[in-house]
Amino acid sequence: MQAEAAHPAEATTAFPPFDASLFPSQLFWFALSFIALYVIMSRFVLPKVGATLARRAGTIDGDLDQAAQKSAEAENARASMEKAVAKARADARAMIDAARAEVQAKLNAEQEAADARIAERIRAAEARVETAKQKALAEVPALADGLARDIADRIAPAVAAPARQRVAAGEA
Repeated sequence: MQAEAAHPAEATTAFPPFDASLFPSQLFWFALSFIALYVIMSRFVLPKVGATLARRAGTIDGDLDQAAQKSAEAENARASMEKAVAKARADARAMIDAARAEVQAKLNAEQEAADARIAERIRAAEARVETAKQKALAEVPALADGLARDIADRIAPAVAAPARQRVAAGEA
């Protein structure tokens, strides 16, 4: 029964971390572990972590500065490229306008030359028509006389012959 009595006493004891009689030794080991861990962390680990963070911050700042510089260079290159394209377009427009003006001047000169040739041909044709008209008008009285005689012969063939002879004799 004594064994049974020992067991019930053990069953009534508290959980060791909550046992008040063990607090002083637990506090001592807690303080000793905390101080050792603090010394190790503050002397060895944290300086390495701080140096790594500082190096990363420096690298990031350098990369950001370099990116800003490259971005500014790219913007300058884009602006100069746009200026060059605008200048090339203006030059091309000027060349096109000059070529258009040259072609238009040639076309106008050719048009004037063609108009002059056509006007000369028209004047020559009008002169030929006028000459032919004068010639035809000169021949009209003779033709009219011949036609009138032919008509008179057909209307009164016997009467017209002696009258014609008298007209012919008076003309001669």
